[in-house]
Amino acid sequence: MSIKQLARELLRNGMAQHVSDVYILPFGTTYYQLSFRRHDQITDQRRLTFEEGERLILYFKYLGGMDVSEKRKVQVGSGVIRLSQRKVCRIRLSTVANFMNLETLVIRLLYDASETDNISHVLPEQWETLKSMTRETGLYLFSGPTGAGKSTTMYLLAKYLQQTHGKQVITIEDPVEITDTSFLQCQINEAIQLTYDELIKVCLRHRPDLLIVGEIRDQLTATMAIRAALTGHLVFSSIHARSKQSVRQRLLDLGVAEPELNECLEGVIYQRLLPCVSGHYGVLYDMTLSGKDVSTWEKSLQKSWQNGTITEKIKSRYL
Repeated sequence: MSIKQLARELLRNGMAQHVSDVYILPFGTTYYQLSFRRHDQITDQRRLTFEEGERLILYFKYLGGMDVSEKRKVQVGSGVIRLSQRKVCRIRLSTVANFMNLETLVIRLLYDASETDNISHVLPEQWETLKSMTRETGLYLFSGPTGAGKSTTMYLLAKYLQQTHGKQVITIEDPVEITDTSFLQCQINEAIQLTYDELIKVCLRHRPDLLIVGEIRDQLTATMAIRAALTGHLVFSSIHARSKQSVRQRLLDLGVAEPELNECLEGVIYQRLLPCVSGHYGVLYDMTLSGKDVSTWEKSLQKSWQNGTITEKIKSRYL
């Protein structure tokens, strides 16, 4: 099998299993391990010879528009690979060398909105509550670990609001992770000064009903998102925080003004993906909406265990 065929085979298999990331990592100087991440589980797929691993990484770097001659520096790239006449795969690439100066590669698979509609909820009533209590304006922040489905939740909620209330939706992301042709989707490009804060300024001139800011990473982006909410827009964004309670403190640590935050913050949603008894994964939320704790993590876990959706072992693991 050629390297080109191997690359397309692993992407086809990854998409078929709906994995989020593909890892190609060296084990000493003996072999490379190819692994898939789906939700919070990493599974080994196959071992590659050392030559295969190096050539595969080189091939993906070429596809991603990266410097194939540079192995020491951290590099990021992206690309679109055609797998068949009707199927394409969008990927985001990241390389870094280990202490032995051997390259490692992580491939993030990016999906269309139509491929995210099958998300399930551990407690379906939580999703109905979130839909019904989302207001016309204000800031809604989604937190949780990497791979918890934050982007998917924001997109599904935005799609619901668009279909039921005729909302114009604009997204700003780095990169666009879920494509939806009914949204105006903008992508960060710092090489030409298209940063989060600059794109927020531009997009607000388009008068969106809902603005999705992919991630709040710094004070400037946080301040711009808050100002957008204060001027009467509905704003969704994600932020790294370990719990619902720590989201507010995370924003304050970034230097946002507490009075402005108090005025515009309408919702904080913390979420995790939990393995269910059915064998599937489902989203469980911990939410504060309109100043009310509509669900708490401990009670939601307890209820999920009592109704037989998750096992006692899973309940204890995620407490």
